[in-house]
Amino acid sequence: MENIEEFVAKLVEEAGMNKDLEEDVFDQLKKDLKDRLQNRINAVILSQVPEHKLEEFEKLLDSGDEKAMQAFCSQNIPNLAELIAAEFLSFRNRYIA
Repeated sequence: MENIEEFVAKLVEEAGMNKDLEEDVFDQLKKDLKDRLQNRINAVILSQVPEHKLEEFEKLLDSGDEKAMQAFCSQNIPNLAELIAAEFLSFRNRYIA
């Protein structure tokens, strides 16, 4: 899967958002887009975690163990890759269209 930062960099270039902006404004724009996309992906993941597993998932989130969170999501959300890819596409369409 594509890295969020790489995705956002391509997105701002495709949308022409990188023209005529001061560097600090451009950097803030990329950060804002990255944060928005990350929030949308997190919301999709959270919406797919089985209700009886939410407490376990919250503990993993609190632990900050990225590998354990990825393993949990892979085991409990069978179509995770497709959901995330769809969110990337939806996000791109929102800014390119």
